Amino acid sequence: MEQATRQRITKNVILSLFIYILPIAAMFITFTITGQRPWLKKQPVKTQQTKSVNTKNNDGNGSND
Repeated sequence: MEQATRQRITKNVILSLFIYILPIAAMFITFTITGQRPWLKKQPVKTQQTKSVNTKNNDGNGSND
């Protein structure tokens, strides 16, 4: 493999890792500055009442008539 190709691949790998790690690092820096710890807060569980979407008759025979 040519030296120029190897350098280009190395540069692209480092750039890709930097772009991948940047939002994660920004999140932790924000948590450090603001003092927030969202993983420690317990959110109340919200339950939704749903209606059945059954279009069949209640005859029990399985027909859609």
